[in-house]
Amino acid sequence: MKIKHLVLSGIAILLGAAVVGTAVAQQLTNEQKTVVCRLKNEVAQQKGKGNKLVFLPLLGKVRKQVETPFRATLYPNIEYIFVAACDENCKDLNLALKDLSGEVVATSENVDSLPVITFTPPSESEYQIGAKPGECTTAKGCNFGMGIFAPRSANVPNASKLPDELAQFQMCQ
Repeated sequence: MKIKHLVLSGIAILLGAAVVGTAVAQQLTNEQKTVVCRLKNEVAQQKGKGNKLVFLPLLGKVRKQVETPFRATLYPNIEYIFVAACDENCKDLNLALKDLSGEVVATSENVDSLPVITFTPPSESEYQIGAKPGECTTAKGCNFGMGIFAPRSANVPNASKLPDELAQFQMCQ
């Protein structure tokens, strides 16, 4: 069972690295740059609070009132902090954390205009994190990104091995 989680986590990390690497290699739109730079600022703020980025930041696109889900295996006794950022076309971005049965176990509160969920799972399990904007001012949807953090001292078994400075953040001043 543990090997399955390690293999799945490894595949997720490789896919995440490919998506992030592709995003960095391609020319980003101004909206995508805005999201990346907002996430960079949040990473710096979380570091100041004693937290570390656990996985590569997720980048995506959402449409008005449509939820975009991501899955992650979370471990007990670790306080996870999920923070999302959206571009200027997005209003009222919300996060919801659901267990395997689809039951909502936590929803976001806005902290400094960013949606934030703080959650400590009772046991090791897979969870679905959904991002959903209340409003997108463009028909193409809104660009958003999400970071998942944990205390610096926490041992998160499936955490990504991240460099001190992520390549995607280097374009931000």
